[in-house]
Amino acid sequence: MGFKQKYAYRKLQKLIQAQNREPVIPELSLHLKVGVIWQPCEKPAVQYLRDYFNQHGAIFRDYCIFDKDSNPSAEANSLTINDLNWWGIPKPDKVGDFMTMQLDLLLCLAAEKNFAVNYITALSKAKFKIGSSETDNSYFDLNIKIGQNKDAMYLAKQQIFYLAQLNNKTGK
Repeated sequence: MGFKQKYAYRKLQKLIQAQNREPVIPELSLHLKVGVIWQPCEKPAVQYLRDYFNQHGAIFRDYCIFDKDSNPSAEANSLTINDLNWWGIPKPDKVGDFMTMQLDLLLCLAAEKNFAVNYITALSKAKFKIGSSETDNSYFDLNIKIGQNKDAMYLAKQQIFYLAQLNNKTGK
């Protein structure tokens, strides 16, 4: 990890420590506000989640994070390499609306974790965050370890499965 990355992660840690956040498991039976962070190769899984949550009457928002090798079209709900400052930190005017949205649930499908994914996940105002990370110090309230299976559709189905299991346990 280079100097720029160390600085960016140190700045992120300070911002996280300034937060006062208590995770709240959302109830699937209620009308949820759901956000999904994803990368371009995960579009079918995003559509699967969109269909699932739309059937449950949820408000669905997604945010695509492109990697340095992608050549994306400029969209309001996406982040490109040009939307990062010199330190690699996403510019507030580009990610601010998504991060401050009062989501009930944030799902992260991004297989390739990078600083932008971690930054948005960690500082999101979402009440509950689900994703997959091989490290124990992830920014998720529920970390699903999927091992060698890096398929986004598999992760999306696992996220829904475990969310339903949590609802069964807390609903009693």
